[in-house]
Amino acid sequence: MEKDKKTRTAADTARTVVMIVLTVILVPVLAVNLTLIIKGSLHEDVPPDIFGIAPLAVTSGSMDGDRDGSFAKGALIFVRILDEEGKNALQAGDVITFRSGNAYVTHRITATDVADGVLLHASTQGDANDYGDGAIPAANIVGKCVGSVAGLGGFSMFLQTAEGILVFVGVPVLAFIAFDIVRITMQNRRARAAAASSAALETKDEQLRDKDAEIARLRAMVAAQQGAAPADESVNDEAANAESVNEEAANAETGGQDGSQ
Repeated sequence: MEKDKKTRTAADTARTVVMIVLTVILVPVLAVNLTLIIKGSLHEDVPPDIFGIAPLAVTSGSMDGDRDGSFAKGALIFVRILDEEGKNALQAGDVITFRSGNAYVTHRITATDVADGVLLHASTQGDANDYGDGAIPAANIVGKCVGSVAGLGGFSMFLQTAEGILVFVGVPVLAFIAFDIVRITMQNRRARAAAASSAALETKDEQLRDKDAEIARLRAMVAAQQGAAPADESVNDEAANAESVNEEAANAETGGQDGSQ
């Protein structure tokens, strides 16, 4: 029984640890995903960001190369959203993200056009491209690339689809609910079993107490009977003695009468 209890405890601990790990991983993913989706629908002119950093999936190989800041198709890049002061601090060699029609493009600055410390235009070109993008107005620049993770872009894009949300959020949530239901059911079963065992023990204890009381009663009866026996023998002895005295007295009286005759 003790071994089974330890096994159940270990299994419960393992399940709890797994659910905590899944929660720690999936809750932030869900929060980030929902934030990006909501921000993206509210502000279409700026990529959705988390604390000023916008994650973007790379869908082309225009920045593939060996230079510092290069990245390949399928990567996930992190773009820091820039204000006017940040834009004015840009210089050649920085990798920036800018709007081009309805899409965002991330290329490297090859030259800047600055007047009185204010950036007017930035010329850009992809590291893998043979031609430049021309002069990009400062108003179209949205941020500066500050990092990338290879191969994570496709996964990030999948997370923002209905299927991705279902697989990585819906299924774990349902699994958590099912686990919680099973856990509560097992706890209730163990509680009922413990209550039944406790009731059985109480019944057994009560039966033992009744037996002890019966034994004590019988012992008292035996002791009372043993105490009454000597008293009966004493009464009988006294009666015998009295009868003997009476017989002697009768004999003496008979002897007297014989002598007088």
